[in-house]
Amino acid sequence: MGSESRKTVSQKQNQSAGARVAREEMLHALRAASHTSLTPTPSAQFVDEVMRADDPASQIEICRPLSQPVREGDHKATKRALRTKLRAEREASRGQLDGSHVATEIWNTISPAVRKHGLPCAVAGYEALLGELSISRFMAASETSEIEVWRPVVSSAQGIKLSALPVGFVTSSQPSPAESSARIDPPVSLVLVPAMAVDEDGARLGQGGGWYDRALTAIKRAHPTALFFAAIPGKTYLSRGLIPTEPHDIPMDGVITEAGWTLF
Repeated sequence: MGSESRKTVSQKQNQSAGARVAREEMLHALRAASHTSLTPTPSAQFVDEVMRADDPASQIEICRPLSQPVREGDHKATKRALRTKLRAEREASRGQLDGSHVATEIWNTISPAVRKHGLPCAVAGYEALLGELSISRFMAASETSEIEVWRPVVSSAQGIKLSALPVGFVTSSQPSPAESSARIDPPVSLVLVPAMAVDEDGARLGQGGGWYDRALTAIKRAHPTALFFAAIPGKTYLSRGLIPTEPHDIPMDGVITEAGWTLF
C-alpha cells in the first residue's frame, strides 16, 4: 500500500472515530437529561384493546414470541395485521396529538454537541397526516432559528401513494424546493420519522411502502452521527417483541410521543 493510500485509510479511520465520539456525546446528553420517560403499552393490553379481531388466528399470529423461527411470509402477515388494526384506530380517533414540545426538548439537549463537533445544524422531519404525531410547530420554529429543516417530497404531493414518490427530502432554504432538487441523504443531525408503532427494541412499523426504509438507510450511510427518533401517538409505543424486524430495517435510537421521549 502506497503512502497516499495509507493516508486515505488513516483519514477515514479518524473520521469514523470522530463520528462515534460525536454521536455518543449526543446520546450521553440525552441519557443525562431530565425528561418524561415513556412506559410502553403491555403486549396483552395492546392485543386486547387494539388488536381485537373477529379472527382469533390473527391474534395468535401477533402474539407469537418472535424469538421462535418464523418464515418471511409470517412476518409480512403480522405487519399487515398490525397496520390494518392501527389504521382503523386512527380513522376512529379523528384526532391529532402534538409532539412539538418534545422534539424541541430533544434538539435543545443535543445542540451543544452538534455545535462542538461541527455537525449539521439541521433536522429532517415531516408534515403529519391524520393520526400521526404533529411536529409542525417545532418545524416552523426551527426554520426561524437558523436550523435547516428538510421535509420529504411527499409533503407537497397530497393524494399520491408514498411508495410511488421519489425517495428524497427538500429544504425551504433552497431557492425553489422541488422534487428535482431532492436529496435522499440530507446532511442532518436529527431525523424524526413518523410511524404507525414502535416497540422497546426500536423496531418501527411504517406504512409498508418502503419509502422511509430507503431514505433512512441512505442517511445512516452518509451521516453516521445522525440520531433517529420514531414519532408516534403514545398508545402505539409497544412492549418488546411485538413488531417483527427484517435485515434492512434501521433501528430507532429513541421514540417521541405527545407525552415525552425515551432512548432505546
